[in-house]
Amino acid sequence: MIKSKYNIFFDYEDRKIAFNAMTCGLAEVDDEFFSVYNSLDSISEDDSRQIVADMKKGGFILGDDSDELKILKYRNNRGKFNDSFFSLVIAPTIQCNFACPYCYETARPGMMSKEVQDKLVELVEQNASQKKNIDITWYGGEPLLAKSIIYDLSERFMEICSRYEVPYTAGIITNGYLFEEEDIEKFNKYRIRYAQITIDGTKEVHNTRRILKKTPEIGTFDKIIETVRMLNRSESRVVIRINVDKTNIENTNRLIEYLASPEVGIDKTKTNISFGHVKANTDNSSKVKSNCMSTKEYSVEVLELQKKLHDCGFCAQAYPHYPGIKANYCGADSICTFVIDHEGYKYKCWNEVGCIEQSVGNILWETTEYTDDMISRDIKYMTHYPWEREECRNCEVLPICMGGCPFDYVENHKLSCERWKYSLIDSLKVICLQRLSVANNA
Repeated sequence: MIKSKYNIFFDYEDRKIAFNAMTCGLAEVDDEFFSVYNSLDSISEDDSRQIVADMKKGGFILGDDSDELKILKYRNNRGKFNDSFFSLVIAPTIQCNFACPYCYETARPGMMSKEVQDKLVELVEQNASQKKNIDITWYGGEPLLAKSIIYDLSERFMEICSRYEVPYTAGIITNGYLFEEEDIEKFNKYRIRYAQITIDGTKEVHNTRRILKKTPEIGTFDKIIETVRMLNRSESRVVIRINVDKTNIENTNRLIEYLASPEVGIDKTKTNISFGHVKANTDNSSKVKSNCMSTKEYSVEVLELQKKLHDCGFCAQAYPHYPGIKANYCGADSICTFVIDHEGYKYKCWNEVGCIEQSVGNILWETTEYTDDMISRDIKYMTHYPWEREECRNCEVLPICMGGCPFDYVENHKLSCERWKYSLIDSLKVICLQRLSVANNA
């Protein structure tokens, strides 16, 4: 038997806690555990059968022939090349009615043409006919500027999936300003089951960040709060996204308290809150760089905010977030996920939408029209392997980080570690406290 290289031990009050990043197993351990753990070369498995079985189940020890790096490579390749689904992030327009100061997108005018829409339908049918699950995320710009396109395409996609008897799921990322009462029925009909909406602070802060492009003097906060209330009456789950940087982090606690207030009328059982780390990802966003927090700073702040969410009753069991195993990192390094803009250009990463020079092709073209540069960009994401970097290969949180954001490394040539590198133990201590509290009150 051998020890896992991804074991992390820490003290919590008068307890000793063990966590394994390969399995995300968390356990309170005792002297017997450490007696076995420190004597693997000499201990008889038969003499300590139950504790050895438990330690293997948690991933803390492994068989002699186990190779965790090979397991990670296998897991990563399964994630990258999983073709049981087909996922599209579709921007029917990349125009927007907002002018947010940290926006990274390169705006171009226009709505999705009938030709591009028809090609998308062909693409979905091609994949549904191969019995792949179909997952659609509506994106922009602001997608609700193109409601008729979203609803028409949704109907066509759903008909295809019904015909081939494959699952269909959909969601939307929207600023929420254009959502109206009649859209509740539409979202239900077209199975838009989650909606992510950004609120960047209490009214006085939000209205300086989430700004209407044509009438910046008109605040957007009240209308967006009303949209959340309307969506709570639909079948959609709402995710409120709070993009945080140095300029609004202090205000975010006040926003959480406001959202939790019964008078505001938000259904906390149907509403999740997530935090976005504002980064200067592109040249367009370099002007906000001085306001951005480092990942280490961000990890400390977000843990405190998640504790606040728990205390305020937002899906109490979900906060703070428990670490999860990653296979591949995101859609950028998945063979079956693409972002499609209104002109049919394909991208691997959301950060690149609108930058045609970063596209990996166009759904209107024959494959012979793809340039070497386009193919190279696709390959760079699909061959992004974090263990090729020594600092990742030797990192004890690699299985729950997988090298961080591929865009940061592939395009910006910098390592972008996940916040777990800085806040894992502190997060687990809070989770231990919550679980002990539940156990004591049971």
